[in-house]
Amino acid sequence: MNFLDFEITKDDENRRLDKVIRKFIPELNLSELYKAIRSGIIKVDNKKRKVEYKVLAGQKIQIADFLYHKKIESSTSHQNIPPQNIPPIDENSIILRNDDLLFLNKKYDLAVQESEKNKLSLAKIVEFDYENVHKSEHLKSLSFKTGPLHRLDKKTTGLICFSQSLSGAQWFSNIIKEHKIKKSYLAVTLGKIDSPLRWEEKIERAAGTKNGFHTVNVTGADSDSTNAKNSLTEVFPVAWGKFEGKDVTLAKFIIHTGRTHQIRATSSFHGYPLIGDEAYRGGKINSARDFYLHAFSLEFTETPRFNLPKKIICPPDGDFVEFLHRCLIKLPSEL
Repeated sequence: MNFLDFEITKDDENRRLDKVIRKFIPELNLSELYKAIRSGIIKVDNKKRKVEYKVLAGQKIQIADFLYHKKIESSTSHQNIPPQNIPPIDENSIILRNDDLLFLNKKYDLAVQESEKNKLSLAKIVEFDYENVHKSEHLKSLSFKTGPLHRLDKKTTGLICFSQSLSGAQWFSNIIKEHKIKKSYLAVTLGKIDSPLRWEEKIERAAGTKNGFHTVNVTGADSDSTNAKNSLTEVFPVAWGKFEGKDVTLAKFIIHTGRTHQIRATSSFHGYPLIGDEAYRGGKINSARDFYLHAFSLEFTETPRFNLPKKIICPPDGDFVEFLHRCLIKLPSEL
């Protein structure tokens, strides 16, 4: 029987052997996996190990070649998008990158994660880059896979973070859970917002669709619905203008909760829908985009790890700035 060697990296360390193999060869069902480990056709440093054995960086896993070929055959036959059809990461979209985290400026109308079969997603682009371009061979992990660490809607542009290591993923996910990161957005709303606002309410998913869109409902802070979740949004007017005779505001939103469509839904609820956002009473506009919502910055409330700056800023792209010009608004140099 022939074996193939695979080295354990820091992104695999202290994980159970069965967990590592399940990530590396997901085509194996549990009974096949446990049998392979117990029978010694999966070994660590040429020794049989228990399924719960925790691997260490620098060790080598030996896997029978027929098991690994099962992985290769399966990945080839189930490839939704051929590798040659996956574009490289646009270098101009990279805001910051190190060995642990990748910050990108997401384009308009590009889904972060695959929502339809054979549709390209940003996650697929980053995954291909991680596995084939950016990572040198000796740094590749058996069990770690890159992925987005928070969400952006398909039609929202701007700053999004992807993991590049297990420690990076764990740290970023923890500070989000602990509310130690502040997210700000820029948006163009209908109406004139004269002063800073603070919106506290509850949001729940709406039943069915509205004009073909999946939406959420804002129920008010005193809602007793068991499905409604608290929402907190701060709004700061930045500049004012007009679009086709209507008052508009370029506003900066700081969200303290991460509810689905939080900015879009609460803005509409309070009478300032995003212009062009048909799902939330923003009307239809003659423009390259349905609406203009941009993830502008991430600010850490404590000293960040991995030599990251305290605040990461992602300026709006040319289409966003051009729409502001149509609204007679000049983007301020400091926000």
